[in-house]
Amino acid sequence: MQRKKFFKLSLWLLITGIIFIAISYFFFHFVTDDGITFVWHAESGKPFVTEMIADFGVLSLFFSFFSLLVGLIFTDKN
Repeated sequence: MQRKKFFKLSLWLLITGIIFIAISYFFFHFVTDDGITFVWHAESGKPFVTEMIADFGVLSLFFSFFSLLVGLIFTDKN
């Protein structure tokens, strides 16, 4: 693959990871057993769902970094 494709993949995965981390923050603080509320809660109402979304976000961030490293190390500059 070309270097640009790895960089583009890295950028898209970074954006996806940040979005999923933001969604996870929303689920942690604003989703309860009763549904979505606009009152901030210190404890998670749906911890399993929150963790699964956050795990996907962290994996996206990891693969973004990994894709950037592959693009820098294993591809030519041309």
